Amino acid sequence: MESKFCKSRRDLLKSTCGLVGATALVSIGGSLSAFAGPGAMPRPKDNGVPLVGDTFVFGDGQRKGNVVFLEDLVIGGPPVVAQAKDAASGTVRESDHSTVLLLRLPPEKVPPELKEDAAQGVLAYSAVCTHLGCMLTDWVENKKLFRCPCHEAMFDPMQAGKSTGEGPSSRMLPILPLKVEDGKLVVADVFTGPVGPKRG
Repeated sequence: MESKFCKSRRDLLKSTCGLVGATALVSIGGSLSAFAGPGAMPRPKDNGVPLVGDTFVFGDGQRKGNVVFLEDLVIGGPPVVAQAKDAASGTVRESDHSTVLLLRLPPEKVPPELKEDAAQGVLAYSAVCTHLGCMLTDWVENKKLFRCPCHEAMFDPMQAGKSTGEGPSSRMLPILPLKVEDGKLVVADVFTGPVGPKRG
């Protein structure tokens, strides 16, 4: 007849062996993933930034979710908040990093250094403040500046998104190069710099 001590000792050993075995499997699994062939491990998700070929949808207001066409943007009007939409799947990229401010200028008023990134007078700037990552929801009409509602940093779209020095000092806003295809605004290249505040 088995004693209670032997039974509990055996149960303890089984538990310990199970724990050691599980730990070994985790370690081995971690090592094996480094040697796994292509497609063996899930790819990391992108952080939602627009990709070349993406189109745009309105990010807010009554037309939220509708595709943005060039003719929807008023020349000289306030910026329009838009989100990138994967052209292949039709999925809207649900991330602050995919949100841009579309501003349409008269083509002749686009500064020479920005013409390459503009599409028929339209510029697209990241809507994420480079100070602490708040969304740039304010537009100062009389100065034609983007303003962050969190700490009042301001950015000048006519100077490549440069911080004006009002509010906290911040990096310039990255620009998303555009083109027009079939009347739609389309991403032509990646952002000119990192989106949001500097990390590390």
